[in-house]
Amino acid sequence: MVELSLIQNFGVALLLGLIVGLEREFQHQKEKTKDFAGIRTFILIAVFGWIIGFLAQQEDFHALILVGLAGMILFIIASYLAVVWRGKGIGATSELSALIVFLLGILVAQGYILVPVMVAILMTTILSYKYYLHKFAQQLELEEVHAGLKLGIISLVVLPLLPNVAYSPIDIPVLKDILGLFPSVYSLLASTQVFNPFNIWLMVVFICAISTIGYILIKILGTRKGIGLTGAVGGFISSTAVTSSLSETSKRSNLTYNFSFGVIISWAIMFLRVLFVAIILNKAVFFNSLFTLGIMALVAGACAVYLYFQQTTKGKKTETAVAFKSPFALIPALKFGAFFVFILFIAKLLQTLLGSSGVYVAALLAGLADVDAITISLLTFATAGEISIPVAVTGITLAAASNTFSKCGIAYLFGKKEFAKQVGICTAIILGSGLIAVLFL
Repeated sequence: MVELSLIQNFGVALLLGLIVGLEREFQHQKEKTKDFAGIRTFILIAVFGWIIGFLAQQEDFHALILVGLAGMILFIIASYLAVVWRGKGIGATSELSALIVFLLGILVAQGYILVPVMVAILMTTILSYKYYLHKFAQQLELEEVHAGLKLGIISLVVLPLLPNVAYSPIDIPVLKDILGLFPSVYSLLASTQVFNPFNIWLMVVFICAISTIGYILIKILGTRKGIGLTGAVGGFISSTAVTSSLSETSKRSNLTYNFSFGVIISWAIMFLRVLFVAIILNKAVFFNSLFTLGIMALVAGACAVYLYFQQTTKGKKTETAVAFKSPFALIPALKFGAFFVFILFIAKLLQTLLGSSGVYVAALLAGLADVDAITISLLTFATAGEISIPVAVTGITLAAASNTFSKCGIAYLFGKKEFAKQVGICTAIILGSGLIAVLFL
């Protein structure tokens, strides 16, 4: 059994060397150059690293790793100098990749599998995107560098400093004194603890991040591919943030089909994301909601396909006419953050007035701002037996439909008129299909 585990461990090291080596070999043949190392060399380097790591662990002689690392560095330096001496370039990408593969081989031998595999895949991806990364760097402007720094500040500096605590209006000292004169209003507002600075700012960060990612993808891949990929990737995080970001950007462009395609594809992924959460937390709810949410996901996907072909035929003539501004747009994100808080507040207020028994109303109202929170809540209640499976399924469906309607409203509030019209038509079709699916249940 130990030998089988050892063979599997060794096989992982071989695979890591093979993955990186294949990419390097492909690049060498594509560019018709003879570089430091190809597929065989990278496999051998990974094996060498694995042997060093294995022996160091077996003999409890960890200094052997330092000896092997020093030898590997000397070998890489000698090979690099030889390449430079022959006048074949001064790039050190393959050499650094070889050193990383050697270290990954050591980690695998030490019993670490997941991290080395992730690093190898990420490194191979970065290496294979050489052309696109160079193209992006050549087109990079100072304003865009500043945009990246600002995004880092709001996400890595400001966000961690904000309290992850829900507040209500009565937590404001001045309002607390005034509202204390009206006991009924005071008790009502005390239950509306929806003002969470961390969560609100996190939504602002999401929107800014999606805008930045979309800007980068558009600049590297072109408008049509970039917007679609932004919607697809953003749909896994927050389709609401995608809708807000692309709606705001649509006002500065005449490629309405492109932006509506990006929005609708994120919606399709949102329905699938809800199903994914359901199958993890409660399989019974998943199977009972699969038909309705699956139909809505398919219809949203069909709408996205239609918009994709529309952008292909109608967007080609105008693609070069678009001039995108700085990717960092904090003010529109803050506007949406305020809108997000307002919806949360109204939903919580009405939910309190209608009572805790109104699960459907609560789902409908909560879905206006966020579908994930109410979905997880209903799944948790269903698992604990506090609500029945049919009630949970209906509540989740209402939340998803409500969230879709809310995002349509965002498109009309923040987007271009023609863009909003396209999104509105798709919304009607998606919600209509969901209604028909419910009637057939």
